[in-house]
Formats: sequence, structure tokens, C-alpha cells
Amino acid sequence: MLRGALRPDRLERINAWIDSHDLDSLQPGQWIGDVEVHRYGSKDGVNFQNIIEGGPVFEELIDHAAWIDQVRRYIEVDDHWLSIEENFLNVRESGGYIPIHSGGQLVRFTSDFRNSAGRWAVGQINILMALNDIGEGDGPTTVVPGGHKSHEDHPQRKTAWNPDRQTSGAEAVGMVQVPLKAGDALMFTDAITHGSMPRTNPGQRRVLIYRYAPHLLANRFHYLPSPELLARLTPERRRLVMSVPPRFRPGRAVTGADFEGFEWRQT
Repeated sequence: MLRGALRPDRLERINAWIDSHDLDSLQPGQWIGDVEVHRYGSKDGVNFQNIIEGGPVFEELIDHAAWIDQVRRYIEVDDHWLSIEENFLNVRESGGYIPIHSGGQLVRFTSDFRNSAGRWAVGQINILMALNDIGEGDGPTTVVPGGHKSHEDHPQRKTAWNPDRQTSGAEAVGMVQVPLKAGDALMFTDAITHGSMPRTNPGQRRVLIYRYAPHLLANRFHYLPSPELLARLTPERRRLVMSVPPRFRPGRAVTGADFEGFEWRQT
């Protein structure tokens, strides 16, 4: 728990960005500059993916002092380096929630969680920032303590043999709510079994999520940073955003048309 990680003036700027958009008119697949409107499902609210393209207030959080050293501690990278695997802003209305997911039993890079001779090797660290108070009835994040060490599926998690299950934190066995005040941040491994409570209060739940991983893990939605963003970033932030720059022969130019016909898959 990182209490007061975001200053009030920064919260005001981020919430002003949200307020400047008509959420009811936005549809998945629309773009606001280089920020993409997105949904994981029907109940989890509206996501603004690639939010670091939304302006300086989001860029400032890429290597925020409140968490970046802790992230580096747990993602032991040696001669490699960190990257931001996903970054998005989520706004959720009453009735919405995200089903429980993840767990140490999953065989995937982001569920790697181990310690060898005192050195950590964690596949992914999430920083979830509360942009307003998220308490009882507001749809707080829920976790199963120790879920990242499990060798068994949570009995209520959606699986290949139970594909229709969409269990909220309110229904899941062993879930613990994590209330947050505006400006607080929650740091956790993506391997831990987690989800959220349904929001029952009126209004919105607003959170910002940055996911960090070793640079070997590609950007989740394959976004290519804009030249304008790269020009503004410090060298340290640029390395986090584009940890593995593409390489081209001299004179070659690449446009979106080069990839027409490819099917982009959500991973």
C-alpha cells in the first residue's frame, strides 16, 4: 500500500482529463489521439489504453519515485531492464466489476513469482492508483492473499472447462477487499488471484493502472509510441516505454498500412 502516492494537484489534472470527455459517446475502437478506447468485457467499464499518450500528467508517472525502486527490486533484471507492458485508465459505473482472474497456478510469464538466494524474479508488477475514494460499495479491488503461490485454480475462476463463469469479488471464496483513498496506490504481482467488488454506489470508480515487466515481455496491445511522445520523454522514461526499439535498414519507413490483414489478438 503506497499511501498518498499521487499529489492532490496531480489528481486534479487527471480527473480533469476524464471530465473533458463524454464517456457515454465513446465506443471501443475509437481513438483520442494515440489513446485507444477499449473494454475487456461488458461489466468492467471504459478503458483508455495507452494512456501515457494522454499528456504530461501521465508521462510523469512512468518512473514515479513512489514505486519505481520497489518495482525494480522485485523484477530482478540484471543486465536487462524494465518495460511498461500495459498502461490504462479505467472508469467504471454502478453495477460494474472485473471478474476474479490470475493465480500462481497459471503457466505464463506474468505469473512467474520466485526468489532464489535472496533475489526476486517476478514476471509482472501492477500499480493501481485510486483517482477517487474507493471504499465500501465503490467496487474496491479484491485479492486472495497468497493466491500468487497457489498450485491450484481458484474454484470460482473462469477456466477453459468453465468458460461461462464471471465471478465478482463479492462471490469469490477467500477474497479480501482493499479500500483506497484518492491518491493511494496498490502495488501487487499480477500473479495474485484478484478482481473487484461490484460497484453499488452511484457515481464512478476511477483508477489508473501501470503494469511493469522485464523488457522481454512485449507491449500487451502492440502500441508503437508516437514520435511526439518519444521526443518529450527523458532517456529513462523512453527506455521503459520502448525497451526494445525496432530496427530497420537505412531508408525504410513503416506505416500502419504495412500491417493490414494482420489479426491483432488480445493476450
